[in-house]
Amino acid sequence: MKELKQTFQPLNRYEWALLAGTIALFLPFQFAAAGLVLILFFFLFSGKLAGSLRNQTGACWLYGFVVLELAVSAFYGNWMGFLNAGGYLLAGLYIAVYRQYLTRPLFTIILEVMIAMSWLAAFWGLVEFQAVSARKGYDFFDFVIQNSPRDRINSTFMNANFYATMCVFFILFCLYEYVRHRRISLRLYYVVTALLNFFMLLLTGCRTALLPFLFIFPVFFGFAGKRKLFAFSIGMEILALILVLTFPELIPRGSNLSTLFSRIKIWDGAVVLIQMHPLLGMGPVTYGFMYKTMGFHKAPHAHNLLLESLTSYGLSGTVLITGYFIRLLRETMAIMQEHPTTFSLIICFYLTALVLGLLDFTLNFPVTGITFLMVANAACMWKQPAAHQDT
Repeated sequence: MKELKQTFQPLNRYEWALLAGTIALFLPFQFAAAGLVLILFFFLFSGKLAGSLRNQTGACWLYGFVVLELAVSAFYGNWMGFLNAGGYLLAGLYIAVYRQYLTRPLFTIILEVMIAMSWLAAFWGLVEFQAVSARKGYDFFDFVIQNSPRDRINSTFMNANFYATMCVFFILFCLYEYVRHRRISLRLYYVVTALLNFFMLLLTGCRTALLPFLFIFPVFFGFAGKRKLFAFSIGMEILALILVLTFPELIPRGSNLSTLFSRIKIWDGAVVLIQMHPLLGMGPVTYGFMYKTMGFHKAPHAHNLLLESLTSYGLSGTVLITGYFIRLLRETMAIMQEHPTTFSLIICFYLTALVLGLLDFTLNFPVTGITFLMVANAACMWKQPAAHQDT
């Protein structure tokens, strides 16, 4: 931890502001959004926002998408969608200044802070789980996970599925830091923290969030060039798969298929909405805006990344936001050979988002969406001068 303490000393006020933004993400989303707005005002009044926007990779694609969604949402009176599009604008502006001032030491500090904050999130989640267990007449150590969304833990992230997504992200951060460090004590800390977050993921009852574990360890170690760890992870994946197939009760809520049947009804409704407005959609969270009017199954969104994009953004918006991420991926591919560990982290985040997107849409939330964007843009830090090198 001595190296980490030393990296705090040279931070300038802009880097401290970004660190404050990272901590703010762990607050309830209203306060998190308010904190990010204040930070953006700080950069605006410091005269740094305009320059950050000029240097932002994919800015034309991203802000073209945001303007389109604001206009479409306003046209159809989809005010929740308009609010969501405003959130996209907030995230885009924050990522602009993040990119401008991100360095390797700062990225390390941000990850370390998020890993440490995951312990606080876990503590609050355990308090929630105890309260739910007591209310339902169970002992804490019975580990009975409820099906009702209101009875599943979310820590400070509003929704159990959002918290589960963050647990996957925390585990990936631990994996990244584990590979970068050689000290036994630090590696033990990352292993224990990863196990804690996996345990909390199980307590959320989010089965979808378990799917990325079919590949993230082998993919990470494979791209990072860690052959022994790659082979070990493959063996552990096979063992885990055998255990789950032999003892399916190991997966929380594994026998409850009502959610899957609900998903199918939602997807059927989403297809109808796509056919109604194929070019522009009706703005973010169109499904949540229209399900009552159309008599569809109740849901805030389409619970599938592709269907949600086409339902809400239409073909035009989907092309714009896809163009933005293609630009980021081109930037990421440029560091594949020289900085394989950072490359591995970014690719695992993309794959996690795609796999989670098969059955849910959990990136449409401040903490999950901005955390994803922070990592997706991390390749830019290799353009910045810094004293520390990656592995």
